[in-house]
Amino acid sequence: MKMTKRMAKVAVVSALTVAFAVPAFANPFTDVPAKHWAYDSVNRLSQAGIVDGYADGTFKGDKTVSRYEMAQIVAKAMTKTLNADQKAMVDKLSKEFAVELIAMGIKVEGMQDQIDNMVKISGDARVRYTDAGEVSGEKSDLRARVAFDGKINKDMKFNARLSGSFNPSDANNNAVGVALDTANVTFKALGFANTVGRQDIKLGSGILIDDTINGIAAQSGALKLYAGKSTGGVASNLVAGGAGAANASERMYAAEYGFNALGAKVTADYLKVGENKAYAINAAAPIAKDITANADYVKNETNNAKATAFGVTFNKLGLTVTHRDADAGVYNAYSGGDLIALPTDTAIKGMEYQYDKNLGKNAALNVKYQDFDNMNARTSAAVNVKF
Repeated sequence: MKMTKRMAKVAVVSALTVAFAVPAFANPFTDVPAKHWAYDSVNRLSQAGIVDGYADGTFKGDKTVSRYEMAQIVAKAMTKTLNADQKAMVDKLSKEFAVELIAMGIKVEGMQDQIDNMVKISGDARVRYTDAGEVSGEKSDLRARVAFDGKINKDMKFNARLSGSFNPSDANNNAVGVALDTANVTFKALGFANTVGRQDIKLGSGILIDDTINGIAAQSGALKLYAGKSTGGVASNLVAGGAGAANASERMYAAEYGFNALGAKVTADYLKVGENKAYAINAAAPIAKDITANADYVKNETNNAKATAFGVTFNKLGLTVTHRDADAGVYNAYSGGDLIALPTDTAIKGMEYQYDKNLGKNAALNVKYQDFDNMNARTSAAVNVKF
């Protein structure tokens, strides 16, 4: 009897030993193949309490559908206190799931620097309709642009953008124009962020200038300075007979300073193109919930012409209503970045209505209607997408 009890005791102890010993050596995640590169790392990190699996005791890291879940597990492991061996294992796993981790806003040592140093490609496209006759005599046009941004070194960056457009009415789809419309280098010096080369320039609301220039821009805080030559890229967008197209490459200087005053965001701008001098001030301030008031004042010192604009934007509706009153000759010939450029040789007075709506992620609709004295009412519409 004693022998039987002793054998039973040994059997129980042996069974308990096996029961507790086997999990320490077996794979705790049943769906990770034994030959998978992460097999050993997963087991060791699990035994150390660094990696947690799922409630059913499985680990789905080798399945595409669960890569994001795996990245979450790795992200938690990255927050734990690790010894050298554990850190090496977590680093290896973090590189495997680097894309998912970075998408979650988590920096992966080494990988983040590689991604930051890669050339980034982005772009936009626009389909536009207007009955104003500014689009090469056609009622519509298409434009597509592709931009390239990258680092030259830790202190210098570059930007380049290709732009092409054509008219749908052209049966052969011949390009109206394909150009390298920006190509510049940015660096810091003397307390300024400097950009040298062909680049975009927009002062205030864009009335004075909304174009590209060949030159230099320097910014320190709220102060921006520009010097160079206008590329004249908007000349073809001006109303037929508009002044200034022949002077598209005159030397120009500009400055802008932004500040807050009495709850309003204000920009003060100055522009000199050739012998022409002009300045403007633009202000925007909230006047009620989801309602913003906007105001512009422009003066061309060369001919003493002036312009004012007062508007209200209903942010939730995407609707802006503006009253414009401008003398003939007040607008600079280079301010044509708008859908339909304001005329440079005709006095105008009347109402402008603009509707903006997001059509989905990275897609927007813009519709504008203008009804001014001394000119026919005109409409424009455009769909813009980004990629």
